[in-house]
Amino acid sequence: MAVVLVSGGVVYTVEQREQDARARATAQATVTPTPPPPKSTKQSRVAAAVAARRVAIDTILIRRAQAVQTGNEALFLADVDPANKQLRAEQKILFANLVEIGFTEIGYSQAEERFNPAVLQAHGTTTYLVRILMRYQIPEVDFTPVTTELGYTFVARGGRWLLTADDELDEDLGPGAHREAWDLGRIEVQRGPRVLVVVEKGDTRRGRAIVREAAEGLAQVTEYWPRKWTGKVLVIALDETEVRDARFADEDIESAASTGTTFSSLPGQDTADGTVAGGYVVINPNERDRVDEILLSHELTHVATADLGGYEPLWLAEGAAEYVSWRGIEALGGAGEVGKWEQEVIDDSVPQLSALPSDAGFYQNSADVYGVSWLAVRYLVQRIGLDKVEDLYVDMAMNGTDQAARDRILLSRTGLTEATLWTSLTTYEPQR
Repeated sequence: MAVVLVSGGVVYTVEQREQDARARATAQATVTPTPPPPKSTKQSRVAAAVAARRVAIDTILIRRAQAVQTGNEALFLADVDPANKQLRAEQKILFANLVEIGFTEIGYSQAEERFNPAVLQAHGTTTYLVRILMRYQIPEVDFTPVTTELGYTFVARGGRWLLTADDELDEDLGPGAHREAWDLGRIEVQRGPRVLVVVEKGDTRRGRAIVREAAEGLAQVTEYWPRKWTGKVLVIALDETEVRDARFADEDIESAASTGTTFSSLPGQDTADGTVAGGYVVINPNERDRVDEILLSHELTHVATADLGGYEPLWLAEGAAEYVSWRGIEALGGAGEVGKWEQEVIDDSVPQLSALPSDAGFYQNSADVYGVSWLAVRYLVQRIGLDKVEDLYVDMAMNGTDQAARDRILLSRTGLTEATLWTSLTTYEPQR
């Protein structure tokens, strides 16, 4: 009987569990399910707004590039704040300049948002301040597309985004940003077979004269430097003391001209040093009427070697440029003038230094660092020949990333280090 009771108890328990399960299932079927959390949380709304803004600004930037490529001024101005009359006038000039240059490629892209309380206060809570990368290519001047940077201020008004300023980020950008030739007032371009010269609109006569001198300078580079460089050169001759990274009212005040680097990738963009693409020549505004083929042959040597990498020591870079210039002087005035200059450097300039000019402070050095650099290259040409000096230059420009590498390259190609090269210069007696 106990067994029956137990068995009965077991049967009862199983049945009860089944009933309870059916009851729970029925109850669950009749209960209204809890709704899922709303999709549009505050965080997702912000993310959606940022994404929408990015698409809108990208669209504006695409329109600006298309406008330049098609010569459509109305399209270029379509997204410029109609309330900012000064900006619209400046943008008309910018558009005309960009069309005048004649890019084969031009495009704009957003880099990163920047924050400036003063800009925000000036334009309101919808302000969007953003660093812009302008990527472009001037035919035959730029062998690859190059990059510069800008700063744009956009505001949301009437359901759309408008460009309301293009200079409020300038102080936070890299050297020369927003100081390209086309950013500095109305220009015109004078063209030669391998030369583009940028001058102020109406300064045609000067522009054509510089084209002629630059053509002569290019001929000298071709004749006196072995690298067969076939590109075109851009020369900027504006009445401006700050063009690109040239500062003719400051550190470059003594320079008649300066060759500034162009980058396919800006420093800090992909690598710390950036990727050098080439160079443009900028003339000191006070020297524009004295530009000749000798001055330009120096700068054009820099342009002809700029795309090699840019790691060569300055004494080699400036020495090579001076070497080409003095070969031109020799062709015009004979070997006697060059010999006289060489002896002056040996007697007067070399004693002012205790080593080859270093990169640090090169352009601020009161000693004749250009003359000593020229003498070093001239000595090497006599020691190993011009073709091997050019090979040395290429190796240095591509691989001379630090002093150890430079010494290794110099030693392997000349049998000298910088120290022993300097010692050789201090005892050098040229053959007349």
